[in-house]
Amino acid sequence: MTMTCKYFAFILFFYSVIFCEGLEEPKTKKIDNLKQKIGLKITNEFDNVAYNILVKKLDSLGIKDEQLKDGFDWGGREAGFETYINNNIDTLLSIFVIVEDIVTDKNTSMKQSDSVKASNRVKMPKIIQTADDLSNKKNNLNKINSENKIQKIKDSKSMKSLLSGLRIGGNFGKALIKGSTLSSSVSYFEKSFNIRFPFGVKIGPFLTNVGYETSNYSFASSVDTLGSYYGSGSGMVVNLNISKIIKIGGENLVKELVLGPKNYDHGSGLVAGYNLNLFLGSLPCSISMSSRFNTINFNNGGNAYWGSLYVGMGFDFK
Repeated sequence: MTMTCKYFAFILFFYSVIFCEGLEEPKTKKIDNLKQKIGLKITNEFDNVAYNILVKKLDSLGIKDEQLKDGFDWGGREAGFETYINNNIDTLLSIFVIVEDIVTDKNTSMKQSDSVKASNRVKMPKIIQTADDLSNKKNNLNKINSENKIQKIKDSKSMKSLLSGLRIGGNFGKALIKGSTLSSSVSYFEKSFNIRFPFGVKIGPFLTNVGYETSNYSFASSVDTLGSYYGSGSGMVVNLNISKIIKIGGENLVKELVLGPKNYDHGSGLVAGYNLNLFLGSLPCSISMSSRFNTINFNNGGNAYWGSLYVGMGFDFK
């Protein structure tokens, strides 16, 4: 049974990497499109120059993004700015596409108005005035509509920013390795629940978030019932996103290290492990594969450890 679980974990990880490579291309095209919208070349990096250009573009539209208030250096430099672009690419494209449509429509209206004036300057002064009035009304209406659209985007973006990074997930797994204290026990399938909160700290290329995890465990002793352990453990953990360092799988595969204390029904200890979260295109959910290494100091003396492998799903707020 143990070898079967290991083969299953390897196959799941292999296909996750292959699948997420195919999902990375659409976001790359969006990023190239955004660069063109703000006047950058596709080959330009998201450096200090690109940061200043984007901030000026947003300022010209009256948009003040709280995520950019710390500046380029305090916001994580290239890594932090690139993370901001990836998390907000759809919103940024929506803003600049709307502005581009407004400018195009305004220019078209002006050309049509000039054409009417040129062909009817002498013979049809009333029609000229009417055309001018309609053009002005249309421009005013477009301006009002565009302001409403931009305001709605800003409002939704503010709410989105508050939840960006939140993940709620559930997993199902089994202990594959056990220490000597539990070596003679039979382990059963486990379930776990975890939350990654939407606030964290950027440390260079790393993004650190606080989370909460709870999971159950069951070890049935084949010798006597006193050596059996059935219970659960929970505690706060730290999630360290290392996707910028380990780039295998691209942006659609989030790689995290997890570490934190844990309180068990039979004692206390530590938990450590990793998460691999594969985004399903633009859907607000991801498939996860994770492992956890647990240590416990029993209340009645002694200690033990075990390692488990999990698969599951979660809801993600980008």
